[in-house]
Amino acid sequence: MQNQSWGGSSLPFLAVGRVKDSVTLAYYIDPESVEQQEQTQEVFQKLLKASSQKLAAGQRTRLQWNNGSVCCLMDEQARLLYCVVTSLLTYPERQAYQLLYDFRGLVERDDANLDDAEKHALNEKLENQMRELVKKYEAYQDPSKLSSTNASTAMDTSSAPLHHQDARELRQAENKKWIFAVLLVLVIAFFVWMMWGSSGKQEEPTTTAAPQKAGPTILM
Repeated sequence: MQNQSWGGSSLPFLAVGRVKDSVTLAYYIDPESVEQQEQTQEVFQKLLKASSQKLAAGQRTRLQWNNGSVCCLMDEQARLLYCVVTSLLTYPERQAYQLLYDFRGLVERDDANLDDAEKHALNEKLENQMRELVKKYEAYQDPSKLSSTNASTAMDTSSAPLHHQDARELRQAENKKWIFAVLLVLVIAFFVWMMWGSSGKQEEPTTTAAPQKAGPTILM
């Protein structure tokens, strides 16, 4: 059951802020969740203030909030913090972070004067793009929201770029599988060789000289 305090949205809030002075540069909130706007923005402000101490450059974290969570991503310069709220903890963590990577791409596409930009300076510019981004990633979890025009792109996440940490963990897992497979083959081959070698050896027949019968004794 969807968290009623967030209306019907699985991704009710998306925002980016500047770390050094805790200024929110852009945010999106689901129209059905406007009653939570003030409280959500306060939470985001607290995260911005704490992020410089809690997160290193490029690091990410997920925090539980009521029945849902807040996923945070620090950029590679530890300058901007990106956050998305999931109304339920069951929303896939990987999808939430991929949304933040895509959002970061939108913000960094035009990186002019972000160090000095005023509060909500990017709201008007990114409003439509943030809304479309949220709808896109809501569709990943709820296939009934897919339209015929975006079904192929919304459901295909195999080609989506992974964060370098995810890619490294994936490579390590694959390497471990290969190492285990090679060791298993070597062990099987060793036992086959031992069994073949032992069965191939035959006992050499031992011969003993038959005792010679004494010849007849000639009596003179």
